[in-house]
Amino acid sequence: MLYELPYEFYVRLVWLFVFLITILLLALCYLLLALRRSVERESQSTAFSHLVIEGMEKERRRIARELHDRILPQIRGMEVGDQLRSICRELMPPDFSRLSLKDSLVGFCDKFAKETGIECVYSIEKELSFKAISTEDQLHIYRMIQEAFRNIEKHSKAQKASLVVRRNNNGYKSNQKSSENIFICISDDGTGFSGCQELPQEGIGLKCMNQRAAILGAKLDFISESSNGLMVTIELTPPLSEDDL
Repeated sequence: MLYELPYEFYVRLVWLFVFLITILLLALCYLLLALRRSVERESQSTAFSHLVIEGMEKERRRIARELHDRILPQIRGMEVGDQLRSICRELMPPDFSRLSLKDSLVGFCDKFAKETGIECVYSIEKELSFKAISTEDQLHIYRMIQEAFRNIEKHSKAQKASLVVRRNNNGYKSNQKSSENIFICISDDGTGFSGCQELPQEGIGLKCMNQRAAILGAKLDFISESSNGLMVTIELTPPLSEDDL
């Protein structure tokens, strides 16, 4: 004859199940709330980056106008005047309504080689199009490349620098609807970060590059080996064009 369990045992068992389910539901609610807060913080961080970068671009334009309109007319020395004009051109953003990003990058590389004495070679894929990318995002790309070359000029002691811009079908995916990424690589034959395992991140220029990468949803990498130069890679997925829809 089977032994019958007391009624109180079943009551306790039911309450135990209720308790465990309540704990699981509370844990799930906590995880969902933490995830929501994380998404909100990320959204706020990106929005803040937008404001910071936008403010910097406005300040660049203002300084360039002040130098061009007030300071340059008072400069008598040809060399100083040329340097100030160069600074003005660097501060002002390219006019993408008149000149494409490709042409702007070609002009930048030629200007960089002429002004720094560092040989600069570039390879920009002919079929690559930036039409689906907004003017604002094209400026972010241009400024990131500009900052990478500025670091080469200041710190690398390089004799040669290179820029490669091409499509990459098998790389980083930030948008699964698109099958074609844009891959950008800036490299040099300089000293690299000798004795450093990681790239220092405290510089304003590097922080701005990271902020711009976050705005673009791009993957930004720095690859350095002692005495083998530095390679900066940017990989992003452009929005779908009308032809892709």
